[in-house]
Amino acid sequence: YVIISGHLDSYDVATGGIDCGTGIGPMMEAARMIALSGAKPKRTILFVAFAGEEFGLLGAKAYVKTHAKELGKIANLFNRDGGPTPPVGISVPQAMYDDFVEVCKPVKEIRADYPFEVKVAKPFKRPTQSGGTDASVFAVEGVPTFGFNTQDIKGYNFSYGEIWDTERDLYTKNIPEYQEHAATVTAVVALGIANLSKQLSREGMHKK
Repeated sequence: YVIISGHLDSYDVATGGIDCGTGIGPMMEAARMIALSGAKPKRTILFVAFAGEEFGLLGAKAYVKTHAKELGKIANLFNRDGGPTPPVGISVPQAMYDDFVEVCKPVKEIRADYPFEVKVAKPFKRPTQSGGTDASVFAVEGVPTFGFNTQDIKGYNFSYGEIWDTERDLYTKNIPEYQEHAATVTAVVALGIANLSKQLSREGMHKK
């Protein structure tokens, strides 16, 4: 499986236009583009809109519990939950590096003014408890949850701290060109991972 996700709910005083509209929007658009392309991926691509993220990661925890036998088959979970800034790269373990470099080649052709670089991530300690995102619930179970590195490369001066769980989380804070690029990159990379001739290796992902 390859999973693309975001969360449906928002903090109680916010509209959720950014948190997590900027995750749900690109997820739905990526699904639309892949469907319209007529692609027949070798692996299943799941598009999941988790509920109850702001109130205890409830949807993600329910999913992990219900689908426990499938967690070992997840190549990567791409969870977007950090604002409208666009993908500029991704950091993955050495064992995944060559596969991601190959899969991400088309990304640089989408827009010449948007950079994208695949980097090697150092092994990290496997978390023992979930954190602030749905992805953390999967990470506790050893599922790869490598997300895109993002950056406000066009200088829109977006501040996540301004909108995070506040009444300023408005749809007017969204940045359409960033959303379009995020959706396209997500679709290209997820489809590429789903079409690899082998499963992504988890070797060296965690510190021993």
